[in-house]
Amino acid sequence: MRRLIRKMIRNAGFNRRIAPNFFEVIQANKVDIVLDVGANDGGYGLELRDSGYTGRIHSFEPNPSAFKRLSAIIGKDSLWNAEQCGVGQHPGTLELNVSKADVFSSFKALNDFGQTSQNAKVVDTVKAKVVRLDDYLAKNPELIGRPYLKIDTQGFEREVLEGLGNMLHEMVAIQVETSLVNSYVGETDWLESILYMRDAGFEVATMVCNSSISSKARVREFDIVYVRKDA
Repeated sequence: MRRLIRKMIRNAGFNRRIAPNFFEVIQANKVDIVLDVGANDGGYGLELRDSGYTGRIHSFEPNPSAFKRLSAIIGKDSLWNAEQCGVGQHPGTLELNVSKADVFSSFKALNDFGQTSQNAKVVDTVKAKVVRLDDYLAKNPELIGRPYLKIDTQGFEREVLEGLGNMLHEMVAIQVETSLVNSYVGETDWLESILYMRDAGFEVATMVCNSSISSKARVREFDIVYVRKDA
């Protein structure tokens, strides 16, 4: 009977959820600010707001057109601010490859697999300001409380982490988009990414699949949330 009920639920388009979601991790760890790196036009922040998160959000987005849409969305939210810049290991200026669907825009070039997606096709390039997150937080200490760092930078995640320096250990939790099938040249391997976080003193709190290769019935990407062990 249980098996039949589960089958009926799946067929109706519902799936049983066991893993905690992002908001539940935020609640459990008393997070008071979300650093939203790679915000695009605010979809992640809106997801948090819809889940019930009412605390501060500070977003970073280097693409001018996406930032314009983001600014319009957060205009009436007094606890949500945004900065038009990228985040990386070295401060300065980098060329951003803007994709047809700009959520795929990246400071890295597409590899052979990435080029198979029409939505990821590069249609423009723009010069973008890049900051190190440790420098930025030192200049904006009001952003340091119990921070949750979300990184969705299309293959540039490791550079963001390296740019934290010693501030890495100020993060209560860190959400990293992690590709099992890489789309960008020089993208960090998924296992290396997990080991990097483990060696830095973080442990996995939850993992949420965010894309797949349907033709191969294969997971493509996870959002992995890590929590600092001594948080």
